[in-house]
Amino acid sequence: MAEGAAIVGVDPDILDTGIPYLDGLLGGGLPRGAIAMVVGAPGTGKTTLAQQMAFHAASQGATTLYLTGYSETHAKLLAYGRRFRFFAPEQVGTRIQYLSLADLLARGVDVTEQSIVQTARERRARLVILDGYRSIRRLLGDEPASTDFLYSLGSKLALLGVTTVVAAEGEPDAPERYGELTVSDMVIGLTRRRHGERYRRTLDVMKIRGMAPIEGLHAFEITPAGFEIYPRLEATVSRDAAPPTGRRAGFGIPDLDAMFGGGLPGGTATLVAGAPGVGKTLLGLYFLMAGARQEEPGLLVGFIEDGIRLREKARAFGMNLEAEERAGRIRLLTIPSYELDPDRVARVLREDVEQRAVRRVMIDSAAELDRTFLDRVRAPDYFAALADYLQARDVTSYLTLNIPKIVGQELDLTDSALAMLAENVALLRYVEYRGRLQRLLSVLKMRSSAHDDAIRMYEITDGIGLRLLGEAPPARGLLTGIAQERDAPESWRS
Repeated sequence: MAEGAAIVGVDPDILDTGIPYLDGLLGGGLPRGAIAMVVGAPGTGKTTLAQQMAFHAASQGATTLYLTGYSETHAKLLAYGRRFRFFAPEQVGTRIQYLSLADLLARGVDVTEQSIVQTARERRARLVILDGYRSIRRLLGDEPASTDFLYSLGSKLALLGVTTVVAAEGEPDAPERYGELTVSDMVIGLTRRRHGERYRRTLDVMKIRGMAPIEGLHAFEITPAGFEIYPRLEATVSRDAAPPTGRRAGFGIPDLDAMFGGGLPGGTATLVAGAPGVGKTLLGLYFLMAGARQEEPGLLVGFIEDGIRLREKARAFGMNLEAEERAGRIRLLTIPSYELDPDRVARVLREDVEQRAVRRVMIDSAAELDRTFLDRVRAPDYFAALADYLQARDVTSYLTLNIPKIVGQELDLTDSALAMLAENVALLRYVEYRGRLQRLLSVLKMRSSAHDDAIRMYEITDGIGLRLLGEAPPARGLLTGIAQERDAPESWRS
């Protein structure tokens, strides 16, 4: 690529940041010639963000002037940068020029501005990054002087087609403290807040001129690859629903499929509730395996059991899950429950659905995902957006929900947002009857299909799997888990 070439992008007036999903959140990328300020407390990731932009620009053949204050020496900055995969040492001193703004300011503000503009012109730079701007602000003396300097410098660089990125320590929630924000065309806020024993990082596009950003708080992590952004699901999902296709997504168990009117209606969400150990995960494996046999790619997103245990469980009941994984028809995506972030889950789920044209998704368990929400008001909107996304892509979803008590009279699903959103709800239940535990299955709801409303017994046997038996006895309170006897059939009297 020629010296000074623009960073490749769809719009020649927009610069690609090179950070996955960030350009989408910004409404397309960094406007050329703009002043973009990144504000956050120490440790929120400002320098990482700035360096990742610089090295991406270098990979596209564009030059960056990287000016620092007193916050970090160049040696420390480079040592820190080497930890990331985006770091390319051959670009340092060539496509990325590190300079000390503090040393320049010692020669005077006007001389500093002239020197930066002249260097940018000579190097045909496309990015100028001012890192550690808080210390630079102190050198300039006061806020008005700092604001004037940034405005004047940014304006002159804009005439050269150069975008200015400023990394400044501060609190995004108190923008009135920073006059420089008024002359910035774009403001990105970074936060890192503690919730219990965990920290959560968020990114907020607080201001951008002439663009249509995706608003709200978006989670992110700093990984060996650099910034990993997980856009807020509700802000990125279309509400357009796919028309019904009439297809059915069965379990491969004829009697069970008959209870669901021939299988789950394609593109719908099914919630399967039950106590631990009652067979919810096993039934979900049947669902995925039946889809694989019909060339419908499946995805299991699990938070409780890891891949090893899931494969062993499938093998114990005659299912060769590993063969379907090797063939690419089923993927196991297991995330420990202690590392859950709802937007991270949504991102990896969506990426797999779109890359492999997934038609069946199993989430095990929705209760684990539900409890990760720090803002309880958000949970219903998130699950509604997830359901809309899957439906729009004609994906049939199977979600498990744990009922805390194995046996007991309390059975209330009204607190679950999923129970209200799911088109289909089934209950797997232990019932205590005459001193024995029996398993019962009931289809509680199907919005768009006729179904069998009988309560059926079933058993789970090693080597055979799940098998439906006859109807439940004529007892009261079966679905509460404690039956009150009426006239029971002979099979229940032994």
